[in-house]
Amino acid sequence: MNRRPCLACAIKSRVPDDGARDAGSRRRDAGLSFARTRGPQSQRVRARHAVPRLRKSILLFLATLLLAGCWVKKEDGLRMQADIQALQAEFEVVKRAHAEEKAALEQRIQEADRRIAELSQLIEDFKRATGRSAADIGVDIEKVKTQIMELRGQQEVDSHRLEVIERKLSGLKDDLSAAKTAEQLRKEEEARQKIEAAREAGKPRDPLAGIKRPEKAADFYKLAQGLLENGQTEAARLLFGEFLARWPSGEFSDNAQYWIGESYYAEKKFKEAGLAFQTVREKFSKSDKYPDATYKLGMCFVALEMWKEAVPFFAEFVQNHPKHPLIQKAREKLKEAEKRSK
Repeated sequence: MNRRPCLACAIKSRVPDDGARDAGSRRRDAGLSFARTRGPQSQRVRARHAVPRLRKSILLFLATLLLAGCWVKKEDGLRMQADIQALQAEFEVVKRAHAEEKAALEQRIQEADRRIAELSQLIEDFKRATGRSAADIGVDIEKVKTQIMELRGQQEVDSHRLEVIERKLSGLKDDLSAAKTAEQLRKEEEARQKIEAAREAGKPRDPLAGIKRPEKAADFYKLAQGLLENGQTEAARLLFGEFLARWPSGEFSDNAQYWIGESYYAEKKFKEAGLAFQTVREKFSKSDKYPDATYKLGMCFVALEMWKEAVPFFAEFVQNHPKHPLIQKAREKLKEAEKRSK
C-alpha cells in the first residue's frame, strides 16, 4: 500500500535539528569572522589612520603657503611635490582598500539577504503546513528570528561603515585636488617671476650710471683710461667718445680715438676696431699713435683672415718706422700675410 508523504515530515526534514543548526551556525559565524579578518584589513586600518594625519599636514602647509602670498623657493616646491606624491600614494592605498572592503561588504549583504529570504520562506511554509506552533519548533523559530535580527543589524553596521569610507575617500580626493591646485599656482608664479627677470635682463643698461664726469680734459681722459685698464671696455669707449665730443682737437684727442679702437679690438669686434684705427690715420696723421694705429689696422685684417688687405699696412709700418718697438712683429706678420695672400 502506497503511503502519501507527510507534509509536516517534509517540512521538518528541511529544518535542521539543534545540533546540526548550531554546528552550521558556528561554521557560518566562523566563516564570516574569517572573512572579516582576512585580506588587507591591517593595511586598510593603517591607511585610514595615516591619511588624516598626512592630510592635515599637507593642508596646513598649503594654507600657510597661500595665505603668506610669497613666492615659493625651489626647495619648497620640491618638498611640496614630494608631499603630493606621498598623498597620491596614500590615496591609491585607501582607494584599493576601499574597493576590496566594499566588495566584501556587498557580498556579505547579498548573503544576508539570501539567508533572510530563505529563513522567512521556511517559516511561512511551516506555518501553512502545521497551522500551529509546537514548543520544540517554536524555539528553533525564535533562534531563526534572532539570527535574522542579527543579520539585519550587521547589515546596517556594514552599510554605515561603507558610507564612512565613501566620505573619507571623497575628502581625500578633495585634499589631493587642493594640493595639485596649489602646486599649479606655485608653478605659474615661478614662471611669471622668470618672465619678469628675463624682461629686466633685456632692458638696456647704462654702463656709465653713477660715474661723475670731471670738468678738466686731463682728468676726463684719465678716468676713461682707468676704466679701460680695468676691463670696462664699453664704459671707457663711451667716455672717450664724450671726450672727443667736448675736445675734438685737444691734447689727448688722438689718444682717445686710438683707445676707442683698442676697446673694440679687446671685444674682438675687429671691423669696428679697424674703422677706429683708420680714423686715427686720417684725422691725426702727425700723432705718435699713427704707427700703432697702422700696425693694429693690419692686425684687424689678419683677425678677419683678409691677408691680402693686411699686407700694405704691415709694409708701410716696416718701411716708415724701422725703430718702433713693434718692428720685429710687423716684419713677421708681413711675411705671413704675403705668403697667405698668394
